[in-house]
Amino acid sequence: TEIYTLSLHDALPIYCRAFHAFQAWHDQKLTPSFNWSIDFTNDVNIPAGKRAVIELVTATISVPTGEKARLRFGTSLGMAPSNFDLTLTPQGTVAGEDILMATHTIRAYSDHDIGFDVNRDNAQTEGNATICISGYLVDA
Repeated sequence: TEIYTLSLHDALPIYCRAFHAFQAWHDQKLTPSFNWSIDFTNDVNIPAGKRAVIELVTATISVPTGEKARLRFGTSLGMAPSNFDLTLTPQGTVAGEDILMATHTIRAYSDHDIGFDVNRDNAQTEGNATICISGYLVDA
C-alpha cells in the first residue's frame, strides 16, 4: 500500500478553481418549433482577461412519445466558434413524454458565448428542456 501526502502546492489549483467556480441552469418550455436556442451568455459573467472553462453539462429534454431531439452545445473563443453534439440517452416515458438525458464531463472554453440548441423533429408539439452547466474561470 502506498501513502501519498498532498502538499499545499498540490492543493492550490483546487482552491483557485473553487474560488472562481460557477453554475448556471435554465428550465425552458419548448413551444412548437424545430429549433430552440437557450443562451447562457448573460448567466456566466466572464470578465475581461478571463476565460470560462465548462467542465460539466447535464440536461433533461422531454418530448411527446416517439419524437426525437438533438442537443448541441456552443461556445466561442475569440472569433472562433466551437460546437459539441451531446448524446441524449432515452430514460423512458412518463405521462406521454419521452425523457432524454445527457450528462457529459467535458472541457470547453469560452471568452463570451455559451449556449445550446435543442433541435426537434416535430415543429407542431411542445416539450421541455432543463440544462445545467458548471465550471470555473481562469486567466486568459
